Amino acid sequence: MKSLPLTFLKLFLGINGFFIAFLVMIFGFEQSFPAGMVGGIAAAFLASTLGKWVYTKRFLKKNGISLQDYRYIDKNLKEAKSKIKRLQKAQFQVRSLGAFKQILELNRLARRIYAIVRKEPKKFYQSEQFFFYHLDSVVELSEKYTYLATQPIKNDQVFQSIKDAKRTLHSLEDSLQEDLMSVLSNDIQTLDFELDVARKNKK
Repeated sequence: MKSLPLTFLKLFLGINGFFIAFLVMIFGFEQSFPAGMVGGIAAAFLASTLGKWVYTKRFLKKNGISLQDYRYIDKNLKEAKSKIKRLQKAQFQVRSLGAFKQILELNRLARRIYAIVRKEPKKFYQSEQFFFYHLDSVVELSEKYTYLATQPIKNDQVFQSIKDAKRTLHSLEDSLQEDLMSVLSNDIQTLDFELDVARKNKK
């Protein structure tokens, strides 16, 4: 479970644990400098490990998932991140403005869904279609589309393949928009409920 707050927490606890243990060993127990260093390093390790454990427990409780669920989700997020990088690479290989805009929009939708699920892992189960089907199709088709579009040979078969790929990418864009709406569905329902309550209280 990697995040900037967790990294800073582990660093903060580790540094403080080291210096406190080092000073206690040297001045409190009159140990040698090497012994103080060993004690400080051990304390730093224990403090950062404990901090990570507490942070992880709170994170999992907040998101309502188990550690096993999180590991499964994290594995799929890492795979998705790699696929999105491939999509970004394909985006900058196209030569036409229209194709660039099309893949740019697909990239934007994919990154948005990824960012939401990374922040709230429990939403992974609302977006399984995206992670297991739609993202794969978008990446593979974008790469093939880019490959064909950059070839020097252009015959009727190649033009038809490019046209079919472009049409399918448009369809997949609709699918990604639906995936995004699915991920946001609970937030939209919560907002609607809060608006209804606010309107009733205003009367």
